[in-house]
Amino acid sequence: MTATSLRNRPLPQQAPAARQPLVIAHRGFSHVAPENTAHAVHRAAAACADAVEIDVQRTRDGHLVAIHDRTFRRTTDIATRWPGRADDPVESFTLAEIRRLDAGTWKHPNFAGVGVPTLREVLDVLRGTDTGLLIELKEPGAFGGIESDLTDVLDTHPGGRPEDVTVQSFDAETLHTFARLRPSYRIGLLTLSTPLRPQLVAWAGVVNPWHRGITETYVRRARLAGLQTYAWTVNEEQEMLRLARAGVDALLTDRPDLARQALLSEPCARSGHVRFR
Repeated sequence: MTATSLRNRPLPQQAPAARQPLVIAHRGFSHVAPENTAHAVHRAAAACADAVEIDVQRTRDGHLVAIHDRTFRRTTDIATRWPGRADDPVESFTLAEIRRLDAGTWKHPNFAGVGVPTLREVLDVLRGTDTGLLIELKEPGAFGGIESDLTDVLDTHPGGRPEDVTVQSFDAETLHTFARLRPSYRIGLLTLSTPLRPQLVAWAGVVNPWHRGITETYVRRARLAGLQTYAWTVNEEQEMLRLARAGVDALLTDRPDLARQALLSEPCARSGHVRFR
């Protein structure tokens, strides 16, 4: 089911009691593997996450890579490899330079040598699995034209199908641009608080606020405005259960294993292809 059909479908005023939220692994299974790496994405799929969230930025030579921070200091060995460039932004590096960075040892020595993946490599990991992808465009104002770069990757990769991918950002202008380019993809607006943005209903299908402010009333109002509600980032079992009772459509979490246990109380097993609903 595409984002367009979801926006046009009549939505109930209250979430069905039996419907559980999707479990989205935040930066992959980042509790057990280095965030935004192929290892974390693979571990999330193996843990039966419904989808994986990654952060995307662009290199100096035009490649889309998965990394959260604006620099490589926190999650790579750049401070020892190139001390003078440790605080330089992602877009000042070529992909070849990024390939030389170790993005795993900071998490645990067992991950030594793990690299920063491209978006294409993330899609490669997920291809053929039951796991969807939630792409956050990170501070896209620093990367002019990144919307077109994203369409190029999604259009040419077999794993970039609209039914399997949602695109989100805190930047509404970027999302609107991408929605005009590819209206079949689901669009999610990230927010620090819980404001409703009814004017976005024409092109956005998801509002994704910080979890603490979400209530059942908020979810109902979002649904009446034509928006699904995702919640970021939830790692406590009781809060997961509270949000499920409030009717949220998805939880972003570093602990997809804990979320499945709290919400479903069943072992990890898949049947059929799980898509964003």
